[in-house]
Amino acid sequence: MENLLKNQKSIIISSLNKNNEPAISYAPFVIDNNEIYIYISKAADHYYNLLENKKCAVMAIEDEKECKTIFARERVSFNCEAEKINDNLEKVFKLFDEVHGSQMMMVLRTMDFDLFKLTIKDGRLVKGFGKAYDIEIENNEFKLNQVQGTGHSNK
Repeated sequence: MENLLKNQKSIIISSLNKNNEPAISYAPFVIDNNEIYIYISKAADHYYNLLENKKCAVMAIEDEKECKTIFARERVSFNCEAEKINDNLEKVFKLFDEVHGSQMMMVLRTMDFDLFKLTIKDGRLVKGFGKAYDIEIENNEFKLNQVQGTGHSNK
């Protein structure tokens, strides 16, 4: 899971608009202490969605060109609570500079972008067929519990 998150520079984000209709997009991100930070423009639908409804879901997924089979791409998804942040920004901007480049971030910082912190509530990791794990946060650490069930069956 850590490698998947380290190898991705953006996450897919799903949020709800004021009519509780889903919206999906993506956002560049960084992760620190199991909290995800996104830097998004006021022109993005999910900017206002997250201000009005803090609940969102995010996903990082293995590149199609890298996967063994398209039917079981490695992926991790999290249910999160979003919060626009105004404090301790320099620490987060330093992470964005390292991951996304300081020149790009310098340009974006002059535009209509704001930082949001996504606090992870729980999630799901899929590492392939029959390899799914529920994710809980316990003492600020990820705890994985393999999903039990009937699995894939031939009909």
